[in-house]
Amino acid sequence: MNWLIKLWAVFVSYMLGRSGKPQTQGTGESGQITTGAPATSETPPTLSLPHPEEPMNPAQTVANMDIGAVMTEWLTQRNVPQENRDYFKNGIEIEVYDAWPPDKIASGTNPNTPAMTWQVGNKRYLACLAKWLNVGVIAHEQAHNSYALLTEDEKAEWKSVYLDIRESDPLIKYLFKINPYGLTNEIEGHAEIGRYIGQSMSESLRKYYPKLF
Repeated sequence: MNWLIKLWAVFVSYMLGRSGKPQTQGTGESGQITTGAPATSETPPTLSLPHPEEPMNPAQTVANMDIGAVMTEWLTQRNVPQENRDYFKNGIEIEVYDAWPPDKIASGTNPNTPAMTWQVGNKRYLACLAKWLNVGVIAHEQAHNSYALLTEDEKAEWKSVYLDIRESDPLIKYLFKINPYGLTNEIEGHAEIGRYIGQSMSESLRKYYPKLF
């Protein structure tokens, strides 16, 4: 009986000794180096938009909002260069409505359209429904106003770039996956990138956003 007790003690001592040693590497059947720990793959980084979408505020009206404050918030948050701020704040005619007026509806504006921009002569206009007036919507529309400053050659160049980056840039692919509106065309793609990615876009794209950078 004593010899069984001694044998058990030797076995326990041996096993305890193994548990305190680092695991050694060996070679599996495939020829790859293996260890006693299970193989793990690195989790890819989680993508998120630098500027998530702000919700519409149904309680916001022309009477109870400060248009200038929203514009200043956009200029500051998006870090628009100081020398260009007057252009976006005062050089562009800004109109805000609680509902689109009859002349806008008659010209084809969808009553549910949050905002829009257009040009008459050399003057740019930005109009928005009050409930939708926030930094994100302003960023989208001001990207349209920035796009209007590109030459025709630059617009053609941007279209080529856009067709490439929407498939190759991970963050832009992610944006268009969760919000495909930017796939409508290169102009809306330009505005959506400006809105949701903003300053986080690559340096090579910034030249297509005159006065915003």
